[in-house]
Formats: sequence, C-alpha cells, structure tokens
Amino acid sequence: MKLIDLSMTIQTHWRWPVKLEFLQSHEKGTGFQVCSLNLSMHTFTHIDTPLHVMPNQITIDQVSLDHLAGPAAILNLKVGPNQAITEEAVRKAGAHLKPGDIVLLKTGWDLQRDWKTREFWTEAPFVDEKAATWLVGQKIKAVGFDFPQDYHIRDIPARHPRVEELTTHSIILCRGIYLIEYLCNLHQIKVDRAEIFALPLKIAGAEGAPARVIAVVP
Repeated sequence: MKLIDLSMTIQTHWRWPVKLEFLQSHEKGTGFQVCSLNLSMHTFTHIDTPLHVMPNQITIDQVSLDHLAGPAAILNLKVGPNQAITEEAVRKAGAHLKPGDIVLLKTGWDLQRDWKTREFWTEAPFVDEKAATWLVGQKIKAVGFDFPQDYHIRDIPARHPRVEELTTHSIILCRGIYLIEYLCNLHQIKVDRAEIFALPLKIAGAEGAPARVIAVVP
C-alpha cells in the first residue's frame, strides 16, 4: 500500500492572502510555538459543498465523510494550455467509472505549470458544459481536479465571476456533487482506480473547507 499526498501546501501565494502569525515562538523564549492562521475556505486544496452556490444547504461539518472517501475512478486526460475538456474526452477516459465513485480528472497540469505561478491559473485547461453534464449523469458523489477547472477561475482575484460563469459549480455542484478543488500530484497515481480520502476541516457553519487529500494505491 502506498499513500500519495494530493494536497497543495498552504503558504504565501500571490493569489491568496495567507496570514500565519506566531502567537508564541521558541525564538522569543516562550517554551512553546503557537501559530494562528487566517485564510479563506476556498484557497489551496479544499472541498466545496452545494452551500457555496445555493442557500439552505448543509454546512461542511454536516457532510458525511462517505461522500468524500472511497473508491475513485482516475480519468487520464491529455490536454494542453487553454484547452477545453469535452464530453468526448471524459466519456472515453471514464469507461471504467462506476456509479457512486469519486472521480478525479487527471491532467498533470501541475507538471506543465507550477501551481505557485500565475500561468498555472491563466493558461489552464477547463471543463466545458457538456463534459460537466456528462459527469453529473454518471451518478458520482464527488469530482476532483488537478487544474483550475472553470475557465473564468482565471479572472480571480481581478473579478469574481457569477455562478453561471463557473461551469462545474453551476452544473455539478448545484446537483449536489461535491467539488474537490486544486489537487496536485495526480500524475503519481499510475492506476485507473484508487481509494481516495478527501477530509475537510470540520468547521461549523462553513460552506467549504481546506482539506488534506490522499490516494491509497497498491
């Protein structure tokens, strides 16, 4: 058994304000080191619940872990910069997909562009509407991406797009299928099926949360 970490490291990043404050430190001779962290729930590797885009939904602390852990189908997609991921592409790559799966769209985009650079976000491939609709029809419980999956995510933080502009949010998340966003290292998964554990922080009242996501492979 091998564990593969699919999570970005939370650190200083041009896209997101990250405030890590040392309340106590060894350098100050306090005997303890104690940090405080301030960041958005939608930064780095994280989970989106439907509450992110629709009112009157359950919060992240109420989500059953069954929705975010279990068998996953890895869809191996060959795409380049600014390329749309189509229904044909996901249908072909997803022949082994089963109802109830978690689906991971594996592009290796983090090998083409470093996720810490602007180009990772501004030149990324993206999921088109027909591909998103096809994924919904497969009765999956969550879908994860190793690239910024909606075309207009590239507009953030200059502007914040409407829900309707964000394809996977308006089509997949609005159907109650959870999004596992901003994964990395999917290229290390060499099999087409694995066990996935996407465990968000249990934060009362929140619509999403940072997550440590791992794959378990033979």
